[in-house]
Amino acid sequence: MKRFIIILAGICFTISVVGQTTKERVLANPELALGVYRLYPTEFAEQTPVPKGYKPFYISHYGRHGSRYILRDEKFDRAYNVFADAEYFGKLTDFGKDVFERLKRAKKDAYGRYGELSLKGQEQHRQIAERMYNNYKDIFKKCDYVDAKSTIVPRVLISMTAFCDQLLHQNNKLDIHYECGKPFQKWLNPYYKDNDPRLAAYIDLYRHNANSDWVKEWREYRRKNVDITRLLESLFKKDYVKSMPFPHDFVFHLFKTATSLPGTPTEESILDVFTKEELYDQWRLVNAIFYHEKGPSGIVGGFLNGVSTPLLEKFIEDAEQKVAEGKPAVTLRFGHDGNIMGLLNTMRVPGWCEQVDDFDKIEEVWQDFNIPMGCNLQWIFYKNRAGDVLVKMLLNEEEIAFPIQSDKAPYYHWEDVRKYYRELLPKMYEQGCYNRLETLPVKVKNSSSH
Repeated sequence: MKRFIIILAGICFTISVVGQTTKERVLANPELALGVYRLYPTEFAEQTPVPKGYKPFYISHYGRHGSRYILRDEKFDRAYNVFADAEYFGKLTDFGKDVFERLKRAKKDAYGRYGELSLKGQEQHRQIAERMYNNYKDIFKKCDYVDAKSTIVPRVLISMTAFCDQLLHQNNKLDIHYECGKPFQKWLNPYYKDNDPRLAAYIDLYRHNANSDWVKEWREYRRKNVDITRLLESLFKKDYVKSMPFPHDFVFHLFKTATSLPGTPTEESILDVFTKEELYDQWRLVNAIFYHEKGPSGIVGGFLNGVSTPLLEKFIEDAEQKVAEGKPAVTLRFGHDGNIMGLLNTMRVPGWCEQVDDFDKIEEVWQDFNIPMGCNLQWIFYKNRAGDVLVKMLLNEEEIAFPIQSDKAPYYHWEDVRKYYRELLPKMYEQGCYNRLETLPVKVKNSSSH
């Protein structure tokens, strides 16, 4: 009876989500407006029973680092310094003064910690690891060792450590092999510019160039479609608002600061600066950037489409090896949000690979709030006595579909999945961004300069 109620509740939730636009979802749950800063979920739907006769034997995982402080101090200061100037000239409203005091305390709390994993981020990974161990105890008890690798970024390395420490807490007999280094960057973080100086130049050409077509379109869209008058006048006196040189940039940076604070130990919050509508407006601007940079964006032909192809190739190679060996095994990989977005796009997972050429349509085919802090993708492999292998995919511990048919969905025949991706990989290399590096129309800079 309990399982029936859970399933029914899940069906009702699905119907309500399907019946809502993305805007309605964000307005109903403003936490979604935090986007990639959203805290990792703590409640999960009940999973579909494993087909009879099959038992799990291999876990292939990729996890994003947990909650962190805002990336760099200048990102915090871009909004903070505007408040400081306004305070100096006596141009803050009473509400603006209150918000600035909160920002001062938050800045003090974050001093020297920019980009670092927070304690909340560590705890997220401990909880994910504990659930993984409890769900697949037989694998962990029988595997020879756990293979764990992370990118070279400290917050990712500490996330891996927190995750694996929890596994050891569950079972201190586990043999965990930790590795972190540049040789793994090309597939753990394909987006990392130092992997290839051509890629660095290519990214600079489209992402960091204010004159690139998509950046100009994005700024023009923001100017025409996002009203920031109420927000500015709530913080600053009207004559100061009229004199602000880059008001939209200020609001955007204030939003990024506001969304970063919930994942840190600070008790300060400035989310109340924004109405629900304003949170939605700023979220969709950030969401459009991620879609352009990590997705199939049709705005300028998807300039980084297929960037995570090396990561998908590694998933397939590792799985082929572990399936051939047939022994219980665990592969853990730790990296960043964009790598998971890029991987889902490269994999052609529904909801991550649809191409649109209109900023207004992006949010209906791409939602970055599905990649929260601590986000993880898991492939769980099962086999029966006859040696038939099935695989199920989980995003944030929820079942999602591969882009192929299955008579046992959400469980898929491994040979079908393997065949699909072995055929897709060369196409993604050929059609995606890597092929464009061969004819890069700019002078390549030395990678050490990035």
